[in-house]
Order: sequence, then C-alpha cells, then structure tokens
Amino acid sequence: MIEVLNLGAGVQSSTVLLMSLEGELPPIDHAIFADTGWEPAAVYRQMDWLEEKAVAAGVKVHRVSMGHIKEDILRYQLNHSADSTRQLQKGVTADGRTRWGSMPLFVLGPNGERGQISRQCTSEYKIEPIEKCLRREILGLRPRQHAPKEVCVRRWFGISFDERTRERVSDHVFAVNWYPLIELGHSRAWCHKWLDDHGYHEAPRSACIGCPYHHNREWREMKAHRPDEWADAVEFDRTVRKMGGMRGDVYLHSQRVPLDEANLWKDCDEMQLTMFGMQDECAGMCGV
Repeated sequence: MIEVLNLGAGVQSSTVLLMSLEGELPPIDHAIFADTGWEPAAVYRQMDWLEEKAVAAGVKVHRVSMGHIKEDILRYQLNHSADSTRQLQKGVTADGRTRWGSMPLFVLGPNGERGQISRQCTSEYKIEPIEKCLRREILGLRPRQHAPKEVCVRRWFGISFDERTRERVSDHVFAVNWYPLIELGHSRAWCHKWLDDHGYHEAPRSACIGCPYHHNREWREMKAHRPDEWADAVEFDRTVRKMGGMRGDVYLHSQRVPLDEANLWKDCDEMQLTMFGMQDECAGMCGV
C-alpha cells in the first residue's frame, strides 16, 4: 500500500504529518502540496520547514501547481472586460494561455440583487494537480493508461473530527481515503494543543490571501499583522470590481463593499462562510 498525504501546510495536515514523523501514525510515503501561487507567506515558510523534516525522514514531497490563481483571474478580467464578445473556454483565460478557476466572489447586482460566483478554484488549483501527480508521478501511469483495479493507495486527509461532514469515499477503485484525525476523534483545537505539547510552533491558516471565505477576525488579523498581504487583497478586490460577464459588481467581502471599507468588527458575517462551513470542500486541502 502506498501512503499519500494531501498536505495543505495548515494546522491539521501539519499535525498529521508530524504525528507520522513522531511515530504516532504509520509512516507516509508521499506528501502532495498544491500551490495556488497566492498562499500567505506563513504557509510557504511552514511548507519549507515541513518539507525539510519530511525529506529527512524519507518522505517524498511533491509540490504541484496549475498556475497562479490571482494572476490568472486578473488576466481573464482584463481580457474579458476589453472584449466582452469573446467566447471563453472553461479553464482557459481570454488569451488562451493559462487556466482560470472561478473564486466564490460576492456579487451585487444593479438593482441590489445579491449573489455569489460558483467556486471552481479548489477543483482547478488543488484537486486536479494532485490527481495528476498521483497518477503520473506516484503511480507512474502514462496518458490514457488504465489505473490499477485493486486498492494500492491510501490517501490521507488532514480533516479533523469537528469537520467530519467533509469526509468522503474515494472516487477511485485503486485508492481508499483515510481520515486519521476523524478516526481518532481529534479536533482542530486538539491539533493546536498537540503541536504545543510537542514543542512545535503554531501552524498557519491554509487559505489563499484573497479567499472570500475569510471571516472578519481573519481579515482583521491580516490587516493588523500582515499589511503587505492586506494591501494585496485590497488591490485585488478593487481590480476585479467590474469582472467581465458579471451582471453587477464583484467583491471579496460578503458586505459587498470595497474590502478596505468593510466593517470588520461586525459580529455576524452574513454569507461570509468560514472555511469550516464549506461542506462540499472535501479535497482536504483548503483550510487544513
């Protein structure tokens, strides 16, 4: 059996990897990190640190990418706005050079209608590159070659017990999904304590800088402690306002105002879903 971890470099997946390295979970053969190109600096630092420890223990670490999500979206927005008659293919920008997976941005229509763009970013920038790595690099399958018909891979997911509704059965005959934190009944809070008890530093939150699923306390923390990333998110929010093809204006924040004008001290975020509320996000990558 080949043991493969979906590694997001956040709290839960970092804990799972380190528990394996400490001997509290079985050994891992491979760890796959899908890079959207717009992860917080803390996630990249965490990933560098985890990779060093994993490689020293004999774990093969794969960093995979389908492009830079922010640059892809801005390129799409620029080209589509310039020529709204152009037909766009799914996964291809207006210039045909690279991919574009829609982020779940909030939309305010001309008559006050409130909506949200469907989320494809996890599929395009996380799931697809991981699947390609699993088939090509780990199993060594050639294009169009049939996958094994017997179970030969166990895929580890860093989803904790408090997020157990994200647990899914594998789509592949050759693989089974395993959720060690769910099986052991461990929560995200337990992971924080485990890291502290074992002398490890605090793991970061694994989510793109401009992820619309940040809730207010995360935006406040970014604004106060990571001003460069806050400025990046504010500029992105301003630039995508007139997204081509949208009937209305597009925003990062659920209040549907410019991000730097949003009330970040509001107790309740209407529609501002937390990462833990993404019940259909079962890739085990975002937020873990």
